[in-house]
Parts: sequence; C-alpha cells; structure tokens
Amino acid sequence: MDIAQKEVLSTFRDRRAIVSNLVLPLLLLPVVMLGMPLLLGGLFEREATTVTQLGLVGAENMPATLRAAIEAQNVELVEVADPEAAVREDEFPAAIVVPEGFVETIAAGGRAEVQLYSKAGNMRSELNVGKLRAAVSAYQQTVVAERLGAEGLDPSILEPVAVTAVDASSQAERSSGQLSWLIPFFIAIWTLTGGQMTAIDATAGEKERGTLESLLVAPVRRSEVVFGKFLATLVFGLTAAIAAIGGYLVGGVVMRSVFLPRMGEEGGSIVAIMGGSLSVDLQSVLLLLMSAVLLAAVVAAVLLSIALFARSFKEAQSYIAPLSFVFVIPAVALQFKDLIGIGEGAYMVPVLNALLVMDDIVKGTASLSTILVTWASLAVVIVVLLAFAHRNFSREDVIFRS
Repeated sequence: MDIAQKEVLSTFRDRRAIVSNLVLPLLLLPVVMLGMPLLLGGLFEREATTVTQLGLVGAENMPATLRAAIEAQNVELVEVADPEAAVREDEFPAAIVVPEGFVETIAAGGRAEVQLYSKAGNMRSELNVGKLRAAVSAYQQTVVAERLGAEGLDPSILEPVAVTAVDASSQAERSSGQLSWLIPFFIAIWTLTGGQMTAIDATAGEKERGTLESLLVAPVRRSEVVFGKFLATLVFGLTAAIAAIGGYLVGGVVMRSVFLPRMGEEGGSIVAIMGGSLSVDLQSVLLLLMSAVLLAAVVAAVLLSIALFARSFKEAQSYIAPLSFVFVIPAVALQFKDLIGIGEGAYMVPVLNALLVMDDIVKGTASLSTILVTWASLAVVIVVLLAFAHRNFSREDVIFRS
C-alpha cells in the first residue's frame, strides 16, 4: 500500500492528471450530450424557418398550386439555366425542373414528371430537396383527390389498410437512444487515458529517473511492488471511468429537466437519438461500476506490462498509443451488433465483453449469465496479466534495459 500511495501522490502532483482524469470526462460528456442535440436542433430549425432560394427551370410550366405548395415550405424559387451545375457549384442547395406540357398532362389525367437536383451527403442540400419532395407530394395528393372526386370516389379508397407503428422496445432501450454505445466507449477511452500516465510514470518514468533500481533493492517483495503500481494505475483509470459515468448521467438529467421541455417534438426526437433522456436505476449503475472496475483493472495490468519494456517516458507513450484502437474498434462495432449478430461467445473476449455488457446494462437487456461470464473472463485476464507483469519485474533484461 505504501508503494501505491507513493505513486498516487506522485501522479496527483501533476495538474494534467487531475484535468484528464476528473475535469475532462465530467465536462466533455455533458457537452457532447447537450451540444450535439442543441446544435442539430438549431440547424434544423434554421433551415425550416429561414426562406431559402432554390433553383427552378420551367417556371412557365409550373401550376400555381405546386408553386404555392413549394413556397409554403419557406422556399423562394429562382430561375436558373443549368440546375445541375447550379447545385454542384453550391449556387443553390437544390433545384427543380418542370418540363413542358406538365399542366396539360396532369389535366388530361396523365402522369407527368419533375426532376429534383441535390447533392448526396450534403445535409443542407438533402434537407432542402426534402422540402421540394414534400411539396410535390402534397400537390400530388391534391391532384389525386380531384381526380377521384370527379369520378365520385372517396380518396380514402387508395388507402384500404391503415398502419400503426408500435415501439416494442423497453423503456430503458428507448431512453438510452441510438447512441448509447457512447457510454461504454467513453468509459473505455478514459480508463485508458486516466491510467496510462500513472503506469508510464511508475515504470518507464522511474527507469528514466534512475529510481526504479533503488525501489527494487528496498526490503519489499516484488509482488508488493507490482501490486502497488497496479493499484495506483487502477485508481486513476477507475477515477476517470467513474467521472465519465457521472458526466453522462449529469448530461441526461440536465437534458431531461432543462432543455427537453423547450425543444418541442422535433428537438425531442433528436434527444432520443442522442440518448439524452437516459435514465438508469441504482442496480444498473452498480453493475456499470463493477464492470468499469474490472475493465480498469485489465487496462491497468496491460499498461504496466507494456510500459515496463520501455526505456523512457516517450518510448512508453509510443508503445501504448496503439492500444486506443483496441478500445475504439469494439466500441464502434457496438452500434452494429444487431446486424453483426454477436453471439454468446463474444462475452468471453476481453475488453469487447466489458463494452458489450455495459451497453446491455444501459439498454436494460443485460442477463445474469452474460454478466457473470464477462466478469469471470475479465478476472482471469487480470490474474494472467499481473503474473506476466510480476515475472517481468523479476527479469534484469527488462528492468535494466537501456
């Protein structure tokens, strides 16, 4: 414990450790949760309420009803010579072409065609071409109703079947949103970020300062040295993970109580996608914390095992940098796990299983069997990694590597 206390105090003296372990995860997560919905909501509201100029070819061919439907979408139509070039060069976000004989074809009961120009992948362009589609659809429904009325038919004859969508997901799944995978992602990333400074300083840093040899000849067992450095690394990794959990919960509370009532229906849908209405019970929080503890322990053991081989602080950082991919790739894969069809065997894969279980806990779909399998496999990995670290602390070619 004395060694762990020494390493903890040494790390706490570095202000960067406090900022990266406590301040950043506690502040950044609420900013992500609140900022993205508010930003997207503001952009969508601006596009919906601001009059936007869109390109038009064939103004003389456009019926007044269709023009009125388009202009009702806060659109001002401006004639252009080449609609494709105008949209491609960002002169207009979208354009519509009405061919000759459009009115005559519709009046004769025929089927006319309009062309809509937009840029795929351009959000502003797609939002505005959506306005044009909505206007054309409204005009089309008007024409259909008029034609059916002329034949003495009710327009509802075209919709003999009514469809009602029913959301079968649980309350936890609905409140967690489509981006619930961000919770285990941020927990994993900050566990790595929070622990690596302590791990590097306790191994390669002490090598560089020449203090590791003095510690190893002191009257303490190697197992105590390893466990002390492991415990200190675990403390900082876990502190960052808990701060990340706290930041997400704080962001959810602020979103539900302050911003959600003011954002309206459209804003509420954006919040639902972001998971801003997240609400988990005490049991889920405890399960999440226990999973974070085991993940932090695995990360701490890995960091110690790798950093010990480095000869300097910078070299250790270069060794540890690729580890972020070990966490990023599985975390990003979480959003596709329903499509991938991840089976029960995935809950035995270290790191991936912890992320899967934390995602299940947030969504309220975790089962006792998958939780126990995950925790057991993580415990085995921790023991193996600590044994490996203990062995390396006893090897002179590793300790005195220069």
